[in-house]
Amino acid sequence: MEYRALAEKLVDLQTILRLEPVNQQLSILERGTFLCLHYLLVNNAQAHPKELSRKMAVSTARIAALLKHMEQEGLIVRKADPADSRKIIVTLTCRGEQLIKAKRAEVVEIMADVLEELGPEEAETYLRIQKKLLQNFIRRARQ
Repeated sequence: MEYRALAEKLVDLQTILRLEPVNQQLSILERGTFLCLHYLLVNNAQAHPKELSRKMAVSTARIAALLKHMEQEGLIVRKADPADSRKIIVTLTCRGEQLIKAKRAEVVEIMADVLEELGPEEAETYLRIQKKLLQNFIRRARQ
């Protein structure tokens, strides 16, 4: 099997998918404010800026600017970490939690419709393969 040719087709397909308006709606959780809010939501509603920078793969300066904007919008609060007052901890506000839960529900609804069109067997297969790809990417990153 020619894996390089398959990889080229996959990269081309992913590029086309990212340009589709509906997919841009789906990928909103992968960018900026929503990625940060989603990370906070699934991580006990709080994190350190350095952790956010590392997980989101952006500079600490970009995180600082993003957090300033999010704080102005009332989505997060920044305060001294009770465990180490030299550090700042970012906490999700009720407004931030409501916003990300609503946006996540929108994305889940769209994805559920798309998966339903695949049918149960193909949807399960797609999810299984995505999980396997993720595991392979994580393994490669650790090597």
